[in-house]
Amino acid sequence: MLPPIFEGVLGSRERRWLLAFLILGSAYFASLLLQQTLVVFGGFSSILLVLFLAWLMAFVMAPFVNTLAEGLHVPRGLATTIVYLVALVAVGLLIFGLVTAITEQVREVSRTFPATTSQVEATLRSWQQSPLFSRFGIDLVSIFKTLQNSLGPLTAAVFGQAQAIAGATIGAIGSFVLILILSLYMVMDSERILSRINRIVPNRYKDELEIFERTVARAFGGFLRAQLVLVAFQAILVTLIWVIFGLPYLFLVATLSALAMFIPFFGPPLALVPPIIAAWFYGSAWFLPIAIVLIAVQTVAVNWLQPRLMRGALGMHPILVLVALLVGAQVAGVWGALFGIPVVAVLNVFLNYFLWSEVPNVALPDSERLAHVDEATLVRVEKQQISDETHPHIHVHRSLRADGKEEYEIVVDEDEDLEAHDRATALDTAHDTATSGPSAWSEPWSEPPATHADDEPQRGDERASGIPDEAGL
Repeated sequence: MLPPIFEGVLGSRERRWLLAFLILGSAYFASLLLQQTLVVFGGFSSILLVLFLAWLMAFVMAPFVNTLAEGLHVPRGLATTIVYLVALVAVGLLIFGLVTAITEQVREVSRTFPATTSQVEATLRSWQQSPLFSRFGIDLVSIFKTLQNSLGPLTAAVFGQAQAIAGATIGAIGSFVLILILSLYMVMDSERILSRINRIVPNRYKDELEIFERTVARAFGGFLRAQLVLVAFQAILVTLIWVIFGLPYLFLVATLSALAMFIPFFGPPLALVPPIIAAWFYGSAWFLPIAIVLIAVQTVAVNWLQPRLMRGALGMHPILVLVALLVGAQVAGVWGALFGIPVVAVLNVFLNYFLWSEVPNVALPDSERLAHVDEATLVRVEKQQISDETHPHIHVHRSLRADGKEEYEIVVDEDEDLEAHDRATALDTAHDTATSGPSAWSEPWSEPPATHADDEPQRGDERASGIPDEAGL
């Protein structure tokens, strides 16, 4: 709506244009402000990246440590050390084996490349004589030579930067050691860290903190699980095709294809490039069947697997996934492109929560999640606090569980210094307030939990109202 001063001065069409201009101008100045903010925080980007990668490594390792510590009753420090040592040895052996095999195959490719290019040129000449290409006058040999000549300066530039690449590798090793140490401490002292965070956050925001914890865990867990499954699938697919058709350079082609598959959104088409090019150079007789099998199997598998695997990433709309990818790449480069999607998924959940009191079904606790709706469906949640005037630090949370049963929970702020008698009196007052207040639901309230003067303070919980809303972005 425009100010009343414009009423009668501008027509409806002019008002719409002016409103659009104001919106675009506001968006432009907001983008400038965001850009300046990013410039200010740009100096801390390397530190933030190290902390984020350390947290991500701790996030991946924590389930294994918890299983070992809780399932086998191993001390947490020892369990953390065992898990990290096993992971480092396994990953180190895998990287060493792949690097050794890939280095040997790259050396072999460079040695046989001239003979291979001659064979490709002969194949292109035979194709060029076909009616399809001769009718349009396409010179395939010239196109291939142009591409070949353009690779020469690129290869020289890559080898010319060998010293810089070596220096960057040394720096990356130092950063990896720092990330490893930080991650180790995060996993080892996770309970203490979470306890301090819970003490810092006020009681009235504990429900939001729980939603945040669940959303982060499911967004990043679902995203990483989906990407790793797709990477493994692509590596197995390329390996099977290479073994069946007897093509060379298996490790080189499969590794490049699998790494490309980890890129969100654009990964599947990029993952097809290395095997198709290699099949064209080294398996021209089987090029067409290999290309058809690769494209068909990958398309079906990705369209079937990815939506099911990405449910843990809160079922984001494809448009929002693309926007998250582009914004993440613009803000944080490669790392932003890789992990912008789960970050935007978390922001999307909180935007829906604070604006419309809705969260995706998957963000609810396991005991409260609705079984009859999809995980991406937005569910309206209710959070009511009824405070007694005499004791405003004690409130009552009224809520409705997923099974339709109502309940209330008395919450006592931890920061309040109450004597035992005052605490008991306050709890009785809050109980009377809760039981005498009008109910918004048809079912009676459940019996309150037994409360004593020396009990630990209880905190509220977020409950689903059971009213599914339509899924949004």
